[in-house]
Amino acid sequence: MECSVQNQIVVCDPDRLPELYALRARVWIEEGADPEAFPGGVWSDPHDSHRLHWVGLDGGRIIAGASLCFHHSIADVDEPEAYWMITPPRSGPIAAPDRVIVERTYRRHGLAQALLDRQDEAARATQAALALRQASPAMRRLLERRGWQYHGPGPADSRFPGVEFSVMTLTL
Repeated sequence: MECSVQNQIVVCDPDRLPELYALRARVWIEEGADPEAFPGGVWSDPHDSHRLHWVGLDGGRIIAGASLCFHHSIADVDEPEAYWMITPPRSGPIAAPDRVIVERTYRRHGLAQALLDRQDEAARATQAALALRQASPAMRRLLERRGWQYHGPGPADSRFPGVEFSVMTLTL
């Protein structure tokens, strides 16, 4: 499969967010997540209403996605208890990039890297001082190559049995 990554990553049209939320659930369920954890076959939360969202497209169909949220403090992020060991920045927003997903048949074509690029660019453009996230083992490998620092294991998440998440940060 040939992918032209540069032209495929776009800001998600708000009318297509339900498609993105369904893709999130579908990809994770295919990876072994508990289907019961995604009522209605979607993965969405209250922060989605103010996150930035990007999608990867193939012929108009959403095949990848990523999101980014900004917070004033670590206490405002999803699962703030996971970041107890992180020293908050003195000033500037905290970027919380999240939800990078790529359909299995589109992996290894640079889509995840392109989505991570969009997240990093947007975080820097808003002058965030720090980015933080929890990463799956595969995402951790990608992030470490991009300069992210590992801080330890994240909390267990019953939606994702057997997946050990990592707490990671990037100084921007």
